[in-house]
Amino acid sequence: MNEVSQIAYRYAALFYGIIAAYFWYIFYSLWGFLGKNYFPQDVSSVFSIQNSNFHIVSIVIATVLTLALTAGLIIHSKLKEFIVDVGDELSRVAWPTFKEAQKTTAIVIALVIVSSIVLFFADMVFLKVINLIMSTAA
Repeated sequence: MNEVSQIAYRYAALFYGIIAAYFWYIFYSLWGFLGKNYFPQDVSSVFSIQNSNFHIVSIVIATVLTLALTAGLIIHSKLKEFIVDVGDELSRVAWPTFKEAQKTTAIVIALVIVSSIVLFFADMVFLKVINLIMSTAA
């Protein structure tokens, strides 16, 4: 493997963490959906949403599935190499300072407001023209 910095591995770990959190939420939500719509609704069943332990079972199942998926992603060598390479590229990016980010954000917000006003007035003019054409045609 080529020479990469520790920051690249930190970015890769952050990426794996974000993916794991996303899939945990997906698995948890899917289990809740299945519990509401497809599992039996009697209290005696562990898979019933009526059961008081359903929430705990949902968390355990989502966690186990997430750990299995994350382990599979980490074991996959080409994907791991790609993610570390992406982290290496991210470590070379010249990130803006907080002040620069504030300035560019203010510029973007101002341009969005100005363009919204221009489009609003253009829309009003086109609406008046179309109404004028429609009233004279009738």
